[in-house]
Amino acid sequence: MRKTFFILAVLTVLAGPSWSADMRCQGDLMTPGTIVAKVRKKCGDPLWEERVGEITVRRGGQELLLYVTEMTYEVSGGYYVLTFEGGELRKTEYFQN
Repeated sequence: MRKTFFILAVLTVLAGPSWSADMRCQGDLMTPGTIVAKVRKKCGDPLWEERVGEITVRRGGQELLLYVTEMTYEVSGGYYVLTFEGGELRKTEYFQN
């Protein structure tokens, strides 16, 4: 059982070369919580942008519908995929060519 788990863990790591990494634009890091307007101002227009879904969250006793959007930037021979929820950066992944 342990051997099977270890093999699956190794294969998962090797299957997709993606890393969680913050993108830097004009000297500023685009970290979780950064708003989409700042990313656009500092990094420019993305290579690709797509609304990929929506989520419902509860804030202050109310349910809010937030759009989930992915923006892709080509940087240094790789690609950053930034995932936004309701206009705030939630996750950044880096894929190398």
